[in-house]
Amino acid sequence: MNRFCLICVSVACLSFFFSCNKGDSDNHCLDVIYPSPYKVLYADQVEDSLIFATFDSYEAFSNQPDWITITAGASHNISYDPMNLYNLKILLAFAPNLTGETRTGIVQVNSYEYSTAGVFYQTGFLNINNPSPQYVYASSKYVIPSSATFELQVAGESETDSICFTVSQPWTLNFDDNTDHSWATLEKVSGQEGHNNVKLTFTPNSDTNNARTTTLILKSSGVSNLITVKQLAAVNQEE
Repeated sequence: MNRFCLICVSVACLSFFFSCNKGDSDNHCLDVIYPSPYKVLYADQVEDSLIFATFDSYEAFSNQPDWITITAGASHNISYDPMNLYNLKILLAFAPNLTGETRTGIVQVNSYEYSTAGVFYQTGFLNINNPSPQYVYASSKYVIPSSATFELQVAGESETDSICFTVSQPWTLNFDDNTDHSWATLEKVSGQEGHNNVKLTFTPNSDTNNARTTTLILKSSGVSNLITVKQLAAVNQEE
């Protein structure tokens, strides 16, 4: 993933996020309204937009056409009017991020003598709220996580908890058949987009020496995330 600071410098070198030229007889301007300064998308989010203002005709293109596609508004011929600042929207489609790593894309807009851009980060993970994500950064200089892991840890006597997530597409949630999940059950294994809370029920752990773990697989729009569920050993009441 490119460093955020380097991306911002690159965008600034294109012309600045806001560029204007006011003369005696003309008025030219190019201003990105959204995203400002950037937008972070989750791996299954496949739609967004770029909104900007200009007095002039424009052209736009993606620097990552393999996963960012301009579906509407790639160019527009405007009858120049120095008294009318047009607010315009470019519609974007994103391929689901199946790489497991955050990636960076730019949608550049050229208008009059100016260029500017919207910066989009698309994570390699889904929007899982519980368990809380443990973010992994490529280095201390990165502000956007490159990946994330998920572990739900419960006490040995716990009998219920929930997996909470927000997705943009229909989803499935199932146990990994390669792990023992005889001690845990799911309330449901599929659903629709939006915010979801899926109840997880456990048999209390009677083993005072060993914790036990299993793995869930959450899928949305082809993106898969593993969620580790760990139930701690039982508390030894004789101690």
